[in-house]
Amino acid sequence: MQRKSTLAVMAFSAVMAVSSSQAAELWANPITGTNPNTANPYTAGQTVIPNITVSGIGRGAGIVGANAGNRYNAESWNTATLDPTAYFTFTLTPSPGFTINFENFVYTGQASGSGPTSFAFRSSVDSFAANIGTPTAAGATIVLGAPSYQGVSTPIEFRFYGWGTTQVGGTFSINDFTFNGEVIPEPSGALLGALGLLGLLRRRRLG
Repeated sequence: MQRKSTLAVMAFSAVMAVSSSQAAELWANPITGTNPNTANPYTAGQTVIPNITVSGIGRGAGIVGANAGNRYNAESWNTATLDPTAYFTFTLTPSPGFTINFENFVYTGQASGSGPTSFAFRSSVDSFAANIGTPTAAGATIVLGAPSYQGVSTPIEFRFYGWGTTQVGGTFSINDFTFNGEVIPEPSGALLGALGLLGLLRRRRLG
């Protein structure tokens, strides 16, 4: 009887591990130090939850790094409309057998007086076609609760676009950022394990 109870608890735990977990910081970087822009991507100081890998914060070919302390700064956001090459980029890749459920992207930023005035946050889920949330120069919380950002099992890239400066030298920076969510085992493996335990329990009960 004790053995059967133990198997039942193990099966229940396996199922619950798939269906529930606690949101946490997936990837965060306070971005500190002298002129972080000299690295592309910048990875120093970042923290990453187990079972994913990340790119670091990088930038597209349409912008140029600009020196500034304790922030990832760039200039040349001077197009009148969104330039598909002018962006900061972030890529997260789940380890084999795991998926990401995103909650949000939280950041603070900073624009110079002649810096960009318009912004967009997009993802590779739809080839960077649709805007997500309402980013601003100073910072925002971008909600990532849509189904497209749940159960992500392949690399996903997010891009933060800016445009509309009054001069080429106008700058914008990401001062710090955090992706929040959870990383869980892919349902197939965990559920198969749970079903196997339940089947073993049933066979023993019938025997």
